[in-house]
Amino acid sequence: MWKTSLHTSLLCILPCPCLYWGRRRVNMNFLLLFTCLCVTHGQSDVIGSDKPVTVTVGDNAILPCYLEPPFDVRTLTVEWTRDGRFVLVSRHGEDYLDLQDENFRGRTSLFHEERIRGNISLKLTNVTELDAGSYTCFVPRLQSQVRRGFINLTVGEYS
Repeated sequence: MWKTSLHTSLLCILPCPCLYWGRRRVNMNFLLLFTCLCVTHGQSDVIGSDKPVTVTVGDNAILPCYLEPPFDVRTLTVEWTRDGRFVLVSRHGEDYLDLQDENFRGRTSLFHEERIRGNISLKLTNVTELDAGSYTCFVPRLQSQVRRGFINLTVGEYS
């Protein structure tokens, strides 16, 4: 919020200096605003969970992963992996099932309506003991230092 207020007030107090880019006259205020938008766009970090998700065989698991601060990722690629294999790949809101490891077919989904708020959590249904392990959620084109989140899934037997 402070950045926005500062940039807005700078735009208000600056006269209208211009420079020439090639033969075109470019308003410096426009360049400042454009630069500010570019620098702040995509500065969200991917957040996983430092606590393991624990479920029993046959249950559904939700592996939490989100962007902080919230950022609309509907147009970005989201990749979920485990042991170097794709659990789920979603591009522009469409799941690419042909890339998915066979062991996860028909058992994974994202909360697509929540992607506008930066929620990229994975729902894994009918969990088996083989699903236990470390999962990674990754947003490759995110302009951030932290583009991966890590989540451990622990699977117990029936109680």
